[in-house]
Order: sequence, then C-alpha cells, then structure tokens
Amino acid sequence: MIFYLLGMLSYYKLANKPVPATICLLFFAVITVPPTATLYFFINEHWAFRAIAFAGGLFCWTFIEYFCHRFLMHGKEKKEYHKSHHFFHHTNPAVIFTSRVKRIIFSAVAALITCISIFLSNYLFLLAGMSTGFALYGYMHVWLHKPWASKWLSGLQKFHMQHHFGQTEKCFGVTTTWWDRIFNTIGKTEKIAGAKSIELYFGKTNDQHLITHKQAV
Repeated sequence: MIFYLLGMLSYYKLANKPVPATICLLFFAVITVPPTATLYFFINEHWAFRAIAFAGGLFCWTFIEYFCHRFLMHGKEKKEYHKSHHFFHHTNPAVIFTSRVKRIIFSAVAALITCISIFLSNYLFLLAGMSTGFALYGYMHVWLHKPWASKWLSGLQKFHMQHHFGQTEKCFGVTTTWWDRIFNTIGKTEKIAGAKSIELYFGKTNDQHLITHKQAV
C-alpha cells in the first residue's frame, strides 16, 4: 500500500498537480496507524512511550492543520466562502480573528491535558501533543504577520506570504511546510512583494525596518 501511494504521489508530482483529499487522507493513515497501533499495544508502558506519543500528536496536528486549511478553509465552491473569517483574513491579512485571550485559553487547555496525561493515562499523550500543536499554531500564525519574525522565522514567513499574495491555492502549511512538499502544493513564483503588499500583510506599523529578507511571492 505504501509503495502504491508513493507511486501516486510521484504521478501528481510529475503531472504538476496537487494531490486530492482522498489520497492525502489515505497516505496519512497508512504512515501513522501502523506505528501508532504498535506503540499502543506493545510498548505503552515504556518510559519512551510518553515522548513518542506526544511527538506523534504534534505530527498529527501538522497534517490536520494542512488538511483543514487547504480543503475546508479554502472551499471556494461553498456559497458562504466569501463571508467567512478566512476570506476576510486574506483580503485583510493584518486582521487575525484568534484573539490573545483565545490563544491563552488554548495554551492552558494543552497544558492541562498534558498534566492529566502525566498523572492519569499515557494514552492521552497523543491528544496532549495534538492540543499543543493547535496552541502553537495560534501563536505561530500571529508571529508570521509580525515584522520581527523575518529574523527568526524567515523561511516560514516567506512561505506564508506566498500563500497570501497570488498563491492562495498553494503554501497551506503554517507551522510546517512538509505536507505542501509531499502533496505538491508548493508555490513557485519569485516576484518581489511591493511596498503596498508589505503594508497590507503586516498592517500599518513602525517596525518595517525589522524585515530582514526580500519577500519572494
């Protein structure tokens, strides 16, 4: 099955087409279910299980992030798409609807689930990793819209700016880029963003001098 799916991915790569949702889901299931089942049934009491399960949860979140962003948030065929928060964010990139209070709540929930996992059940560490990934996503999205992030997160910031400017059907990852690379949704153009695009992306700020890279979009 894995070799068949790798062949399918190669086909879409050679055809320069994004991989469809069904194959994305099937590929993710094939590479995650067998090792997860092995962990849960054979070594779930081992000291390394907690760390592996937590890391596995983070990994699962990266796929959920990619899948939801690409197939749910960008469902342009939906009648209400142009009324959605995500569409508004694309037309006004500096406006992010996840407030600071919500990000704090998400982080507190992730910390709580992790603590419960430690004292109650090792099986919850997968969920703890996923909730931590979600909390990190909330902060990462905000950081990528800040000028100072060009110094520390320049690669991800360039990637996200490509998604906003002219490549809305590419570059869906926020915390990572690997699913875009696997499923052939990497952006390819190399135009340099103009001053108006930069201002639209970051909003009116006095910190423009902190941008350390020329943004290719």
